[in-house]
Amino acid sequence: MPALPEQDFEDRLCQVFHETGERFVPDIPLLAMGGAARGRRRRRRRLALGSAAAMLAVSGVTAAVLPNALRTDSVGPAAVAPAPSGDGVPDGARIPQEAHMVSAVAERLPKELRIVRSDGSAAGSAAIPTTQAWAELTLDDGHGQSLLAVRVNHGGQRSARPCPDEPAPDVKCQEETLEDGSMVAVTQFTSQGKGPYRYAGVEWTTPDGMRVTATSYNVGRKTGEWTRPEPLLSVAQLSALAIDPAWRTFEASVRQTLPGLPAADTPVQRPDLLPPGLKVVAGTAGPEQTATLVDGDRTVVLRFQEEQADTSARAWFADAPVLPDDTRIRSVEGRPVPNAQGSTETIVDLLRPDGRRIRVTAVNPAGAGHPDAGRPPLITLDRLTAIARCPGWTVPFPKD
Repeated sequence: MPALPEQDFEDRLCQVFHETGERFVPDIPLLAMGGAARGRRRRRRRLALGSAAAMLAVSGVTAAVLPNALRTDSVGPAAVAPAPSGDGVPDGARIPQEAHMVSAVAERLPKELRIVRSDGSAAGSAAIPTTQAWAELTLDDGHGQSLLAVRVNHGGQRSARPCPDEPAPDVKCQEETLEDGSMVAVTQFTSQGKGPYRYAGVEWTTPDGMRVTATSYNVGRKTGEWTRPEPLLSVAQLSALAIDPAWRTFEASVRQTLPGLPAADTPVQRPDLLPPGLKVVAGTAGPEQTATLVDGDRTVVLRFQEEQADTSARAWFADAPVLPDDTRIRSVEGRPVPNAQGSTETIVDLLRPDGRRIRVTAVNPAGAGHPDAGRPPLITLDRLTAIARCPGWTVPFPKD
């Protein structure tokens, strides 16, 4: 039999896994990360070795998502599970708590606001650098929902002044230079077309190139209908949020050499590796893929990231468990996002023998007042591990 090209081989291998998975009800064990959990903890099963285990692991990607298997007794923000204690799990197998943009933004908001939905990026030794650190939170003050977006970029991101010499008729823009040489630009938009779509935004640019934008909308989601007459946060509140020096922590994780993020609402490159039974409602393609999946009233956001591991990343994996194919793995399951009032995340981070690093994150974005708040993400750690381990889930970034 002639040898197949590498990409064709990987596609064929994943297809075989897909067909095999349809014939089995998967019983995928969690990674053996050092000892049994105590009696009160959920029983962890041992990961079987060998090719049979790999077959079963990837079959988890194709197994039907059973509603009964996804239900928990936790509902509402008061039922947010505590962070896993890690009892019986060595440090090298766990992903420690990271600086999270959602948490940082939430800490700086008025305490009386409810966060009904949130998602964002993380920074730290475990996080893969991206083009920008970001957080999007849907807020509610009792008078309608409002989307808040905060983004941190660095260098080369802007080729023109924030305020054009001749702004559009429905845009008001003002610039001010502060004593330290940084610039603050305030933009307010009021649609003169159909519907009273409005937003207010503040952009802070420092002399050394850091740029922070904080924008409040009068819609709960960018693609939704307006939910209130005006954006929830005032210009003064947005200004205080934008010029907070805490964003320096996240600026350090922003990589300048990556290409720009792809446009939203584009297909993911390997939809065949997403668990069946879930409807894809939005996604992005490229080296940093995302997919928003729904099952009834439950939502999960999948994020796929890839990099060639540098020295610090390899050191971070030094004590991680090693799988039979020499892949190193670290993970965390159902971890609450601090201050997010209900959002949780499950993460699998792999270092392959060739130095390629794959990080797959499942986020439950539900917040205060949602029956799904505090529950683990819709996709389990087992299935997330299967997605990360499949050798062909990524494909080369499409060229222009």
